[in-house]
Amino acid sequence: MKDSFQMDGQPCKWQRPRKSALRVIEKNFLLSCVLAAATTYLLVGHFWHHPSLDTTTQSGYASLLPEDLEYGLAQCAANQERPAVDHGLASIRLAKPRSGVRTILYHATLIDGDGKVTPDCTIEMQDGIITAVVASSSALDRVSESSDTIKIDLEGRIVTPGLVDIHSHIGIRPTPQLWATEDVTEYSSMATPWGRAIDAIKPNDPAFPVVASGGVTTSLVLTGAKNSMSGEGAVLKMKRAESVYDLLVNLTEAGGKPQRYLKMAMGENQKRQFQNVPGGLVSRQGESFVYRKAYDTARRVKQRQDMWCEAASTALGRASLTEEYPRSLEWQTLVDVLRGDVSLHIHGYETVDILAMFDHSDEFGFNITALHHGLHADSITDEVRKRNIAVVGFTDSWGDKKENYNVTLYFPKRIVDAGIPLALTRDAPALHGQFLIYEAQIAHHFGVSAETAFSSVMAVPARLMGMDNRIGFIRPGYDADLVVWDRHPLRVGAAPLEVFIDGSSVVRASSDLWRRSQDFVTDAPPSRPEAEIKTPVSPVGHADVVLKGIVSSFVGKGGKRGEEIRGSDMTAVIRDGNLVCIGETGCTDAAAEATLAGAPVVQVNNGVVIPGLTIVTRQHGLVEMALEPSTGDGASSGANFDNPPEAQFGLTFGGIHVQSAHHAGVTRIVTPPLTTGFFHGISTRFRAGAKSVLDDGAVSDPNVALHFTIGHEGKGPVTPSVTLQIQKLRELLTTEQPPHSVYRRAARGEIPVVVHVHNKDVIAHMIALKHETNAHIVIMGAAEAHLHADALAKADIPVIVAPFWGCEPLFWDARHCLPGPPLVDALGPQVLVEAGVTVGIASWDTMNNHIQSSIWEAGWLAGPANHSLALDLVTRNVEKALKLSETGDIVVFEGNPFDFGARVALSFEEGRVQSVYPNADATE
Repeated sequence: MKDSFQMDGQPCKWQRPRKSALRVIEKNFLLSCVLAAATTYLLVGHFWHHPSLDTTTQSGYASLLPEDLEYGLAQCAANQERPAVDHGLASIRLAKPRSGVRTILYHATLIDGDGKVTPDCTIEMQDGIITAVVASSSALDRVSESSDTIKIDLEGRIVTPGLVDIHSHIGIRPTPQLWATEDVTEYSSMATPWGRAIDAIKPNDPAFPVVASGGVTTSLVLTGAKNSMSGEGAVLKMKRAESVYDLLVNLTEAGGKPQRYLKMAMGENQKRQFQNVPGGLVSRQGESFVYRKAYDTARRVKQRQDMWCEAASTALGRASLTEEYPRSLEWQTLVDVLRGDVSLHIHGYETVDILAMFDHSDEFGFNITALHHGLHADSITDEVRKRNIAVVGFTDSWGDKKENYNVTLYFPKRIVDAGIPLALTRDAPALHGQFLIYEAQIAHHFGVSAETAFSSVMAVPARLMGMDNRIGFIRPGYDADLVVWDRHPLRVGAAPLEVFIDGSSVVRASSDLWRRSQDFVTDAPPSRPEAEIKTPVSPVGHADVVLKGIVSSFVGKGGKRGEEIRGSDMTAVIRDGNLVCIGETGCTDAAAEATLAGAPVVQVNNGVVIPGLTIVTRQHGLVEMALEPSTGDGASSGANFDNPPEAQFGLTFGGIHVQSAHHAGVTRIVTPPLTTGFFHGISTRFRAGAKSVLDDGAVSDPNVALHFTIGHEGKGPVTPSVTLQIQKLRELLTTEQPPHSVYRRAARGEIPVVVHVHNKDVIAHMIALKHETNAHIVIMGAAEAHLHADALAKADIPVIVAPFWGCEPLFWDARHCLPGPPLVDALGPQVLVEAGVTVGIASWDTMNNHIQSSIWEAGWLAGPANHSLALDLVTRNVEKALKLSETGDIVVFEGNPFDFGARVALSFEEGRVQSVYPNADATE
């Protein structure tokens, strides 16, 4: 038998050793073992019993080293202490001597963290804290002029505490999102309670100054929700810094144990993450087992620690200890949860998940601080309230999966009315963290009081974080985190003029924005009435209607868009589906005649008449839940160039997303086919109020436009590449023999070519393609379009922005977007409007629900004084961009539709009344 080894260049033969040789080896081996054992005994015995070490016991057995005993006793003492909120911290701070620059804000209208309003207030800051709050600006008379004092006259402008976001991933999911920096969840295991957000925070995340510019000064950065237990969070200030330590809030300033926060999660995320992982959970049964096993392990560790501490409580017991204090780097966080040292923040939507977590809480004896998301908690409010658990949720983020489907828009009000503390969040960067105040605005619109809306983003999250002794309020001794607003913060489009963190100005708007804010609105908008209104005679289905109580109308005779007409308690008459008159002298006679002919009379309160809204969306009518394939039409590969898909054949009517849009005043929706590639196909315009494809005007325009998406869209490497995408589009529009006749129509400009793109360079290629062909190109998305505003205007290329603010730089292609005031004077779409570009607003989110916010977004973009432009953004400009016929639909709102507090009173489509006072919520 030959071996591959060689010796001296010769093959080496392997042979079995002779028997005598084996005996020699065995004897030598045994002797070596005996000698090693003896040596070890002598060395170890000499070490442990060396007379210079006082570690002997009366029985002669080894005891602990002094340092191990000391460590264990310290842990035992710490086990008896709990984190506590020291409400004496402010007094301690104020008692210390102060130096440095004083900043004084006077003639301020203070809205505190609980919503309390104090006019004509003076606020003094120094050394990072608030040093005085006086409910009179006369206190300023006692302030001496000096070089180290800065005085700012706010002229009545509103000041609030800095906003507090209790659920953020800033720094651990930086924007733009890249694989290299995505560190929000360590999902190598289903339970990683040992994870720590602080280990992954990037202080150079560009989102920090952007989020701060929205008035958010403090965020609890939590680990993610892809596994059951993802780790501990960290509290950060939203300021620029080179080190994470400069961002961290000192949680031990008052002494004692620091506040700590553990993120746990239940529901669909975990099933989706681990369903294809060997040994991974595939059901909620598996999720519960993961929890029970983890806490059972932690309980056993805790028991061993408690037994050790009990033994160490006496001299005799200490003398008997032979093992050090039990430690577990993996499970200690859960042990601390069981001791009450860590507050629990639970991700979960459905009641089955919430109740399962309550079962685990009861079994293992831990408390829950807050249910995050929890969008179905309103159906088990008694159970949530009696456990003293808060809810951290959204106001308008729902619908892409079963667990957050069919959520009431009155969810915040239901929670508050049940006596449950409510905090609102943006889950940054899932939603843009800059606009946390938008959550409070929408909550107030749907019935939450102004005071509670403010507390949901100030006082309540501060208290839940155990930090209401220093943030969430403007009080002496508290952190000097303040926001000066350009208008009442609950108004559409409200933005900070200046933001202070720890007494330092981190962002200040331009003098022009300060000047423009002199005509600010200081009162809150009304809430939308929730109670249903029953008219004496239902006008649904009628072609003749008399409307009374109109104060404004943008619809002229014939039902088409006109210049605004204003009045007081005007009457409008609609006969045979046409607007006959509004507010004219002769309208009284026309109304009487119509009434005699049987036309129902609808009395509205502060009625505003506008054309029905037309919105381009991503998947309305094609998908109900984006993460449930069975609820959608399916998607093409994006390579069906010879037979372009047509959205008209996949439409379904009556889903809650379409209903919600209709109840918000959207009467026409344009949706392209779904794709996993870059070519969608041909979009379709359909009527939001239709019940089926058989209804009149259900599909009013089956072939609206060709749609393409060029770029990465956050999906990693593009297949085909961006190069090939642009090359293919150019080929389709310039070749003499295209694969389908629709491309010839597109090249002649007969049918629009809608290109969904954010990147400035791709937009530049589209401008060049427009010059090369006669195609009617429309840019959609357009985060970086402002960089080519003049060129787009010159080329007459319309832009339909999605999202409307044009700046949610989740991905690389949108990183040059404009964040808007106060960092810069204008949002990207506002730059486009100023340059003369035709701009419309679209809704391109996969949740499908932001479409109902389109009219507010139009008011936000146009400004409070330009209702005509606001209306164009969601009607005429979209029609012009897509070459649609002008709508004849009429929608009547009660209240100003471009601000919060209004509701749809009546919708008139296809010549007849389709709905009257629809509920904001939709039902399947």
